[in-house]
This record gives sequence, structure tokens and C-alpha cells, in this order.
Amino acid sequence: MPATEKVQARVEAARAVGERQLARAQRLRWAPAVLESLESEQRSGAGLLAGGLAYRLFFWLVSFGLVVAAAASFWVRADQRSMVSTAKDFGLSGVAAKSAASAVQSGSHSRWYLLAVGFVLMLYFGVGAVRALRVASFVAWRIKPTRMRHSLKASGTFTGIFVLALIAVMFTSWVRQRAALAGVVVTVMVIAVFAAMALLAFLLLPRAERTGWKELLPGAVVVGAGITGIHVFVVYYLADKLERSPKLYGALGASTVVLLGLYLMARVTVSAMFLNSTLEQRRGLSSDRGDEAEPLPTDALSSDG
Repeated sequence: MPATEKVQARVEAARAVGERQLARAQRLRWAPAVLESLESEQRSGAGLLAGGLAYRLFFWLVSFGLVVAAAASFWVRADQRSMVSTAKDFGLSGVAAKSAASAVQSGSHSRWYLLAVGFVLMLYFGVGAVRALRVASFVAWRIKPTRMRHSLKASGTFTGIFVLALIAVMFTSWVRQRAALAGVVVTVMVIAVFAAMALLAFLLLPRAERTGWKELLPGAVVVGAGITGIHVFVVYYLADKLERSPKLYGALGASTVVLLGLYLMARVTVSAMFLNSTLEQRRGLSSDRGDEAEPLPTDALSSDG
């Protein structure tokens, strides 16, 4: 039939274009490593790892927003700004804090109670987030899991890195509001800030033996660029969606923004781990270990040292 033949012709043409593009990409120096990394992600269930990480990040971010809202209520009256302005100024953390602010009542007892509960929950869920990061790192580097020591210290370090990232976001928003061109320049520069924070996190997470900061740098750059892109996506696209949403679905809209953003961040982070592992294997560093069944791990938070 003519219609069937046309469909088949279009399918064949599309397949031929795809094969040509794949062959062209494979000629690039970095393309084989990226493709190998993506294949390793598919075999290892990277999407599920990212989902588990985003799940734990969500609960940590909710408790963090509660702490920020409760602490700010001691000297700041209720902010009448809309959710869209909050998202544009502070990103995902601002959305979480804005949503939690409605739970903070005017009474001082309620403020102290919510502040204490939020702080405890923030530490607790911070431990869960670190454990999820470690599981993803164990899978990506294909190393034997080890027990985490100093859980509270790990949670505090995780919180500190996140707060530094929030400060960078706030500074970028402040500059962007005063000068559009300078805001673009600072947004590009903040990629290096996020990359440095990701590099610090990767150095603290489990990884293959004799893997230094230079071997972790490609993944850190991916995280820096990815998180910056996600923040821009939230500021310039999702924030306006919140403004146009009906008031009835305001809370659901905020939750959707937070969950989507956290999953994308988790997905980028997990992909960066697999990329670093793949590049390390392609460099042949693992050949020095002989025929060991399991690569020796380097883990700053392991109870084994």
C-alpha cells in the first residue's frame, strides 16, 4: 500500500540519519567514553539510584525549609511576596522555605518547637541523603560497600555544602536583579563554584583507589553545568508556571517544582559518578590492581579508615 510504503520510507530515512549522527559522534574524542558511561548507567539502574537520592533530598529540603522559616520568623514578619518571586530569587530552597513559612504560627512556642524539630529532622534526613550518595557511588565505581562512620559529621558537611550553594544562588539572583548582563556573567561563573563543591563531595565519597581530584574533575564540571542549567530552568520557566497556577493547586505546584528539580539534580550527580568511573577505567588505572574481583576503595567516611 502506498501509505505503508511512505511510512516505511520515513522510518528508514530516520534510521539512516540516526546511524550517521551516531557514527559522527563516535568520531569525537570524548564520545566513546560518554556512550560507554550511558550504557553502564542503564545496566546499573542509574535512574532508580537518582530517584532514591531525590526522595531523600526532598525530605531533607523540607526540613531545611522549616528551619529557615522558623528562624526567620523571629525577626521578620510574614513575607507577602508571591511564590514566583521566591523561586526566582532563591531557587528550590526558597520554594521549600516559602511553603514551610505558612506552618509557622505567630506564637513564640510554636516557633521554638518547629525550629527544634526542623533541626533534628534536617540532621536525620541529611544522614539519609549521604547514605544515598554513597550507595550511588559504590554502584558507579563497582566497589565493595563499607560502613559509614561519623554520620552526624557527614550530615553536617552535606548541609554546609548545600548552604554554600544557596549563598551562590542568592548572590547570582542579587546581581541579576541589578544588571542583566552582569547577571549572565555571574551565572556562567557560578558553574565553577558548583563544580568546586561537587569536587569536594566526590573526594569525600567512596571511589576507586588512587583516584585523585584530577580524575574526579570531569564529573564535577558536569554537575556544575547541570545544576546551573537546572537553576536557570527553575528561575525562568517553572517559576512563571507557579504564578499562572490556580491558588487551589499552589502547594501541589510548589511540590512539583521541588521534586522535579531535585530529581534532575540527582540524575546529573549520578551520571557524573558513572562518567568519572568510566573515564578512570578507560585510562587503565584499574589494570595496576591485577585480577582482583573488587577494586580497592578510597572512602573518607568509611569505618575501615
